[in-house]
Amino acid sequence: MFPLSQLNQVDFQKAGFKISQNDIYNPNGIALTDALVRLGGCTGSFISEEGLIITNHHCVFGSVAALSSKDNDYLENGFYASDKTKELKTGLTCKITKSYEDVSIKVLDGINLSTEPAQKKEMINKNISALIKSEQALHPELSIEVSEMLMGYSYTLFRYQVLKDVRLVYVPPRTIGEFGGETDNWEWPKHTGDFSIVRAYVGKDGQPADYNADNVPYKPKKHLKINQKGTRKNDLVFILGYPGTTYRNEPYQYIQYQQDYILPFISEWYGWRMNTMEELGKTDRNRYLKLAGTIKGLANTKKNFEGKIFGLAQTGLLQTKRNEQLQLMENMKAEGGNTGFFRQIDSIYAIRLAHAKKDLLLTRFTADCNALAIALTIEQNTPKKLPSPSDTTFWNKWKTDMLAKTKRLAVSDIELDKLTLGELIRRANTLPKKDKVKVLSKIKKPFEWVEKAYHESYLDNNAAFRRYLDSVPWEVCKKSERLRKLAKGLIPTFTEIDERSRYIGNSMGVLLPKLMEAKINYGNKKFIPDANATLRFTYGYIKAYKEGLNKHPEPYTFRKEIFEKNATDNVDYRITPEVKSMLQMQTVAPELLDPETNDLVLCMLYNLDTTGGNSGSPVMDANGDLVGVNFDRAYTATLNDFSWNEDYSRSIAVDIRYVIYTMKYLNNANNLLNEMGVKL
Repeated sequence: MFPLSQLNQVDFQKAGFKISQNDIYNPNGIALTDALVRLGGCTGSFISEEGLIITNHHCVFGSVAALSSKDNDYLENGFYASDKTKELKTGLTCKITKSYEDVSIKVLDGINLSTEPAQKKEMINKNISALIKSEQALHPELSIEVSEMLMGYSYTLFRYQVLKDVRLVYVPPRTIGEFGGETDNWEWPKHTGDFSIVRAYVGKDGQPADYNADNVPYKPKKHLKINQKGTRKNDLVFILGYPGTTYRNEPYQYIQYQQDYILPFISEWYGWRMNTMEELGKTDRNRYLKLAGTIKGLANTKKNFEGKIFGLAQTGLLQTKRNEQLQLMENMKAEGGNTGFFRQIDSIYAIRLAHAKKDLLLTRFTADCNALAIALTIEQNTPKKLPSPSDTTFWNKWKTDMLAKTKRLAVSDIELDKLTLGELIRRANTLPKKDKVKVLSKIKKPFEWVEKAYHESYLDNNAAFRRYLDSVPWEVCKKSERLRKLAKGLIPTFTEIDERSRYIGNSMGVLLPKLMEAKINYGNKKFIPDANATLRFTYGYIKAYKEGLNKHPEPYTFRKEIFEKNATDNVDYRITPEVKSMLQMQTVAPELLDPETNDLVLCMLYNLDTTGGNSGSPVMDANGDLVGVNFDRAYTATLNDFSWNEDYSRSIAVDIRYVIYTMKYLNNANNLLNEMGVKL
């Protein structure tokens, strides 16, 4: 995952590119990067001169669910705006990278080897804030961010243009956009049309603006040309996108922490949460639609983590990382380097691992139980000596602060909140003796206790809580109830966990830069910083798995295979009569069909280096033309977050031919296809 600043490490001609480095990124001119956007937590790309953006179905899933109702279920039935007046407001924003600058020297100004960890972190944050403020003054029309490329070592300032009016244009029915559901999630072969199209708008003056009916389509500097003939086996392909976070430069102990604690705990806990939500939504469609986006996110992470567990076991990555770190230490010793920080890393992780079970479980109490989180916020912000109700200055400020701090904690589903808290208390009481929490151990019947606690509380009622806060804030402070008592009793435990986390974070903030520097100076490989949601480049080839590693021998999937899956009774493989009729069409534009099989290609497989955030990234051919939309990694490639592997790292895109086919033969969306430059 090359940062733009390291594109010179790629031999473009040798790799098979028919374009140059400057065609990809050119700070002094127009390049492919000008067609890229960051859309929420995903990537998208401009595909017309009128602001059309193609991304994934799952990237707009939450927005489509929010726009849907029982009567207008766009999530289930899909959506197509036959003209611009019918496009729907989404609330999404997109960011375009305008330029970047290395600001490491400025961020680390005043910091030296003797600077204490906590002080160093404070100084870095202060320097970053000052940088952003001064840069924002120079460019008030842009969004300024400073990204940490290497912890405590390297920092880059990015300038973004933010477009705030993004509208839904096209989304296929769920039986296309999510065909295979959780059964096929993170799996190969896939037959999923995971794409959607939105449009960016700006004010009439061409500047970013909030949604307004009078806004006009944004005209990008660059939009991608579509290669409607697609690719062939072994063709070069590449991706530009915004991969979220990787952890490849962490010490091997981090992999151990993930393998033994984080991955198994989160995958199991998310499974419980997901199943609970699905049960709650079974008899209420509107309730399900409100929970749908969260369920999808939980299921996605759950299977991702299960894939990582599998990949770690298959590849023996932990041992490989351990050996690499030991070799690095030996290299340093041989050249007289100071290796003491390796022992310090050992001691820090010994603390983290010893408390992992307790810390992971207890943090879910406030992460997943909003009523308790509100109670804790009140307890932590209530002064020991309450001012008089007549002190309006104090109470007005306190009330404003509390509204701001609890805004995101509004309880969206009371029953889910109750079931979650009861389950967490039950689990906490099964922890080893050394990890038990006294205030929780007193609760012998968790679910009964929770029912009583919520019955007597108003913290699960957002409107009631705000009424109390607005009219009698001092009474909110005085209120004594089960949830408040539990929150108060948990404060020492949460404080202990916070202090431990802060100590570990501050310590690693000093030690990781030393490890990074050692890898750069004493390692045997080119050093690439971890992904951090900034624009990256990766390339590779259309490539199947080696024989024996996957049941599907081809790097493509085909239309005929959908019917084989659909013939089973698995609900994830259902298709509507309309979709089935579309897929059975015999008269099809010949350029959309694979010349070898004379069938429609649905998805393709390649060995690029992708991770979360690359969802929606354009897959481009050697000429820089769009041939697919990246949407998934195969199960074994969830390991990419920790390491890329020649045998196991495979990513998946919906083939552009399937995108065109769906739009043409399901919706007759000729206006959009013409705008995209597609000619059939």
